[in-house]
Amino acid sequence: MVASFARAGHRVVLNYAHSDAEADRLLASLAGEVGERVMKGRADVAKRAEVAAMFAAAAAKFGRVDALVNNAGLNIDGPFLSMTDTDWDRVLATNLTGVFICAQEFARRFTGEVGHILNVSASTAIQGRRNGANYCSAKAGVLALTKCLALELAPRIRVNCILPGRIDTEEVVTRLNLHDPATRATIVNTIPAGRLGTPEDVCRVARFILEESDYITGQNFFVNGGHFMG
Repeated sequence: MVASFARAGHRVVLNYAHSDAEADRLLASLAGEVGERVMKGRADVAKRAEVAAMFAAAAAKFGRVDALVNNAGLNIDGPFLSMTDTDWDRVLATNLTGVFICAQEFARRFTGEVGHILNVSASTAIQGRRNGANYCSAKAGVLALTKCLALELAPRIRVNCILPGRIDTEEVVTRLNLHDPATRATIVNTIPAGRLGTPEDVCRVARFILEESDYITGQNFFVNGGHFMG
């Protein structure tokens, strides 16, 4: 999503929690195209002090932050009866508390006329799934939080939510064992569009929400090729 927005002319803060090397590789791959439009920030979204420092650095470089995309995510799957408090707390901290903290820090600082918060949830927030009680509960909380923020922050800040489906990313391929051709074919056969989604499918919807929608807030956008129809 960083690359997509930067190539579209936006100034972007690339926030990450762990891998300096991966962040540097992404910046290097964009260096010739986007110039100084991308900066790195390193913050654990569940830690308010780190998030506040990230926003301060972004404001120092770019002057003002007009949009926030809450895209940090963590899966620690396991059967409900053996799920530990630690695994529950870690997933909720990143996937739900992180959205709360980042949205609050953004909204408190926003000084423009039109701002956007775009949250990322999942269809399993509605459907549920086995071995994902922590993840699904957190993502369901994101859906409710999106509506609450859309009401409280209107009209200056619009708040919406994207729910991606089976997107062809390293995390999804590994988690669903899509390296196996038979498994991949089985998954694709459940998608009416007849293919896995691409990151750019999600990015196009995100850019529409942030760039072109001026009468949309509190809404869920399913980007899943019809795999789940909410």
